[in-house]
Amino acid sequence: MQRLTAAVVLLLASILVPLGVGAPAAHALSAAQVVDMYGRVVNDYGVKLVDWQGYLANPYIELTVKPPQDARFPVTIDLKAEGTSRLMMDLPSQLTATGATKTLTFASASEQKTFKLAIHSKRGPGADEQHTLRLSVRDAGGATFQQSMPIMVQQDEKTALEPSIPITFDYRYDTITGYFSDPAFRTAAEEAVKDWFRFFDVQPFDSVAAGAETNHLPGDDWQNTITVTNGSAYTGMYVFFRGIQSPYSTGYPAANGKYHTRGGSQVAGPLHRSTAMIFEYDEAGKRLFTSLADEDWYKTEIAGPVLDVHGLVMHEYGHAVAFHSDWAGMRSYVSGGGNDPDVVEYQGYPVPLDSSYHIPGDQKYWDRISGQSGGWTHLFPTRRWMMTKLSLLVAENAGWKLNRNLTPFLKPSIVTASLPQASPGQAYRQTLTAKGGVPFYDWQVTSGSLPPGLSLDRFTGAISGTPTTAGTYGFTVRLRDYDKLSTPVTKTFQLTVGGGGGTSVNVAGGATPSASYTSAWESVAAVNDGIDPPRSNDTVNPRWGTWPNTGQQWAELTWPSAQTLRSADVYFFDDADGVRLPASWKLQQWNGSAYVDIPGTYPVAADAYNHVTFTGVTTTRLRVVLQSGQGSVGLLEVKANT
Repeated sequence: MQRLTAAVVLLLASILVPLGVGAPAAHALSAAQVVDMYGRVVNDYGVKLVDWQGYLANPYIELTVKPPQDARFPVTIDLKAEGTSRLMMDLPSQLTATGATKTLTFASASEQKTFKLAIHSKRGPGADEQHTLRLSVRDAGGATFQQSMPIMVQQDEKTALEPSIPITFDYRYDTITGYFSDPAFRTAAEEAVKDWFRFFDVQPFDSVAAGAETNHLPGDDWQNTITVTNGSAYTGMYVFFRGIQSPYSTGYPAANGKYHTRGGSQVAGPLHRSTAMIFEYDEAGKRLFTSLADEDWYKTEIAGPVLDVHGLVMHEYGHAVAFHSDWAGMRSYVSGGGNDPDVVEYQGYPVPLDSSYHIPGDQKYWDRISGQSGGWTHLFPTRRWMMTKLSLLVAENAGWKLNRNLTPFLKPSIVTASLPQASPGQAYRQTLTAKGGVPFYDWQVTSGSLPPGLSLDRFTGAISGTPTTAGTYGFTVRLRDYDKLSTPVTKTFQLTVGGGGGTSVNVAGGATPSASYTSAWESVAAVNDGIDPPRSNDTVNPRWGTWPNTGQQWAELTWPSAQTLRSADVYFFDDADGVRLPASWKLQQWNGSAYVDIPGTYPVAADAYNHVTFTGVTTTRLRVVLQSGQGSVGLLEVKANT
């Protein structure tokens, strides 16, 4: 080969160096770590939010981000919670039609940053949701890394939540501005009033005759006040709506409050049943916003060019229903400095009201686990005024009783009562279940031990694996919810592996469920999730249902290896609406080429397991076949017993 001259070598060097020859190799980044308040790395599992009842400001979760240790600092991480406009992150952050964005910067590998993630309520019943949290990592050397994890949203409200008393709306005196003549305006306003009564546990009162209850309505500038009476008889609440042009919106009750009887007897209170809400709107350049569409909420404003009708009425009607000096109970609450036991237990300290009967706007008095308030500023971007758990706890002092069976008011508890027996060498899976609190639960064994071969998933509560050693094992499980002030809950279980003597074992947990049809908001995984239902109309735990399909429907369990079964227990789903008890049902086994009926006596009962015994069958598939009766059909749990 001919040797290159020095000039040629220099020429080649001048060409190659700018093209990157001799430059440092591209730097690869690893993933950032996302850690929750219990120290769990959530990169793989993801995060869980809850939509409390559909009409309430929801709990947020706080997460800590640790930058990649192999990065060149400073590092920037762009967060995007995407999938719905209802997602939001604490300020500074941005809302978009597809989600929320936020940027974190890190000066060194030892620096950590926290952020808070929440979701705005989805009104009414709905299905659980899954969205995505994306992290775009970029370091000082130009290296990038993209990562993502699921955001799982539990919709607590699977059935409609409506006021327990009728509400009568009177528009006869909306003669100044005529705002309420707009059907969309009326709907938004009425829903805002109903939102309060969705959370009160109250029954209809004695009827108030037409014209018997006196109230008053102002004109512009609160001049030319007129006396009004109820235009029709009512047994619940009566609401006057009137639009004026100045100077402000508000709500108030009738000052007499004498018509709060039931069965002729006085109800504790006094509870004022005639109320009024005055809507003022005279600012140039502002646009009235009446949409209740879930995906439109981020377009609303509290202090801006868009005036949200629902949010304003919800806030101001709060004065009519509770936050007003005409309520004797609220006067006592104010004079006591807000030192109510339920409020103190929840918020951590008393919550006073200011001179205008508002919860103060200071951050200290924002709702502790939603970061929202009834004022102008929040932990999250300020949009629609939202009802909070704190405001409801305060409102109870007016004399109303909250429905403590609703999920926001339930303390965390472990629902699972006992664990079925396991067999050595056979796959086992049972999921511990809980309710109440803020359900991004953390499960841990704190004493004793699980049988060898089994482990407890901290996120899901699933006890799974293949036990290796026969015996009876005792252990204590601790449940923590995502509320820093909650007291951890513990429960002790015994789990027997083996035991001989032909002891029946439920092997349903080791099977894969499938079905003829599943409603979009239900889950076939419910049939063998190990949760013992409290009743057939279980509104808390997952269900399998076939609405609107009727006729013959089925759900089946498929095992990876043959199981010898001798009995089964089936718990029917019946919501007293579209899903009802079946007219009849039966079990079928797969014989290798076809399904064949299993002879037996098949009871049909609500609120209980329906037990059927049969001569032992060995199969890899067990099918529950249901024939619909008054509606569609569904199941809450199936136990297949050896």
